[in-house]
Amino acid sequence: MMKVLKIKLLVIGIAVILMSCKDNANDTDKLKDNEDQKTEQKASSKEKTDRLEIPTVNIQENDKLVSPAVLKVNSQGLWFASEGELGFVQLIDEHGAELARGILTTKENWMSSEPVEFSTTLTFTTTAKKGTLIVHNNPGEGDGEEAGEEKRIKIQVSF
Repeated sequence: MMKVLKIKLLVIGIAVILMSCKDNANDTDKLKDNEDQKTEQKASSKEKTDRLEIPTVNIQENDKLVSPAVLKVNSQGLWFASEGELGFVQLIDEHGAELARGILTTKENWMSSEPVEFSTTLTFTTTAKKGTLIVHNNPGEGDGEEAGEEKRIKIQVSF
């Protein structure tokens, strides 16, 4: 009788252990699924952030530029202006020669974290077929909060 009781207890103990392992495996799968979801959310969030880290520009990749070209940049509240200037623009031809340079200014309230449109007009002459438009931010100067990170946007254009 005692031997049968021990065997039953042993079987029940093994069953409890197996059920516990099964629950732990499910918990591990759930944790893994949650981690996968968090990783996907972070990646998706990073992609959205990367897209939002650059202002919008009215000139797109492979657009044909004709002088005088008006360049408009909407800061999207991501690049900050200093004294009404967002930065500057360079137009470089396919041989590396600078064709034009302009400062991005605005008449709007530039002291805002909201989108503000800045513009400049580039006047140039060239015999080149292609070039690059480079939009530079104004990173500010100093050691404090006013100092930022240099950023730029390169846009391939044709003439």
